[in-house]
Amino acid sequence: MSDLELEERLKKRLEDKFGGDILEMAVQRRRRLWLTVKPEKLVDMMRFLYEEMGFNHLATITGVDFGAELGALYHTTDQHNIITVRAKTPRANPSLPTVRDVFPGTESYERELEDLFGIKIEGLPPGRHYPLPDDFPPGQHPLRKDWKLTDAYPEPAVKEAK
Repeated sequence: MSDLELEERLKKRLEDKFGGDILEMAVQRRRRLWLTVKPEKLVDMMRFLYEEMGFNHLATITGVDFGAELGALYHTTDQHNIITVRAKTPRANPSLPTVRDVFPGTESYERELEDLFGIKIEGLPPGRHYPLPDDFPPGQHPLRKDWKLTDAYPEPAVKEAK
């Protein structure tokens, strides 16, 4: 019996259900599986994990700047194992669907993705900014790798000494 038999069974079940919609998948270590899914299949994947596989807790969503792409990592657990689902979107027009119909507690995480990374979450109802203040300069996303504080708050012109 392999040390990673459970993880391989989880992997096989996901491959059987989603096939080519999974772009990459790997057992990271015991009780940890990571996969990348096409963005248009994200909600289906999350629903399958929740309803069919018992991964009924979304621990957190982590935004990531991959360079040419932006993305989110959805960390789900069944209280024993963790499956991290990665979804990537083009940096030029970043957009991912909301998963709040599957995991209702995700609204604050999804607002963070919008505020801090500029990823439009399709289906997220209008609401306050989070965690940035409502008067934060529009179009500024401070967790992108290329963002600088001076992008939002330009330095005042230096006055010449007389």
